[in-house]
Amino acid sequence: MRSRSTAVLSVAALAALALAGCSAGSAGPGASATKTPAPVVESSYASPAAVGDRTGIAGDDLQVWSASVPDSGAAASLGDPEAGNEWVTVNVAQWVAASGKTDVDAAPVLRSTADKAVEGKAVSPRAVAVPMTEGKLYTFVWSFQVPEASADASTLVLCTSAADDAACSSIAK
Repeated sequence: MRSRSTAVLSVAALAALALAGCSAGSAGPGASATKTPAPVVESSYASPAAVGDRTGIAGDDLQVWSASVPDSGAAASLGDPEAGNEWVTVNVAQWVAASGKTDVDAAPVLRSTADKAVEGKAVSPRAVAVPMTEGKLYTFVWSFQVPEASADASTLVLCTSAADDAACSSIAK
């Protein structure tokens, strides 16, 4: 009975640790309590921010950390993409300035500078929406289906929305 209790406590501790890793405030793992967040840089669809720069508009900020183009591994958790499409996966830090938002509310849009018609809708590997606290940093993995011909990291940008005035970031260095 004792080993069963220990196993349950170990699983609960690991789950709590995993959930804590989903969000980090200014004093979160890897961050200093005195460190200020990166400044938000100006960007647009036509002039995206560089990978690693924080960009945003109206309090919805993002910072691209890495990307996989194409990402055949996404099919394992999300299923095969539609015919003629490929999965693209982007790891991104996100902040919101308004309370009551979830990761789904702040989900970015993947666009192509080579083809304005390409707009990849974010697909989450998470089973539930993650509530976001204003001003805290969250790291999310988002996957997008894009046409195979448009799956070129050098022309793909991640934007806060599909609107013309959205803030955007390159996904390739």
